[in-house]
Amino acid sequence: MHRWGLAGVRLCFLLAIFLIAGCASTTRGKGNFDLKNHWQGRIAIKVLSAPPQAFSADFELDRQGEAGTLALFSPLGTTVAHMQWAPGLAQLRNGGELRNFDSLSALAQQATGTELPVAALFDWLRGTATAAPGWDADLSQLPEGRLLARRMADSAPAVELRILLER
Repeated sequence: MHRWGLAGVRLCFLLAIFLIAGCASTTRGKGNFDLKNHWQGRIAIKVLSAPPQAFSADFELDRQGEAGTLALFSPLGTTVAHMQWAPGLAQLRNGGELRNFDSLSALAQQATGTELPVAALFDWLRGTATAAPGWDADLSQLPEGRLLARRMADSAPAVELRILLER
């Protein structure tokens, strides 16, 4: 250890981290998908509360009618949380814990830390400018895979939701 010194140990540690990260693989599916029922990319949410909160993750979202799944992934591709819903079912699995909720809205609020306009969000992803009370959605860059929605700070903390879709 004296020969390498502290800088050498740090360099070896950093190299080990990069090698481990390079070996990581994702569990996300590859290939073609239906843009009306399947989306994947990156989501970022900022809640301008005191103190401010921020959340971002890679995601994969599937929706068929009133049922669907949402998986959130870390930068290394490991599953951070998995959500599923259907009529009468709303579940969040993270770590080894499975939690049930009364609704998809309650599930989304627990998972993201803020109330989201879930029904409008699905429409926004499909390119439909559905109104959501207190929210303003900018769909102008959706053809390039970018969605921006903001909640004004009237009755709750302001929120900024950004989605970057992979195509």
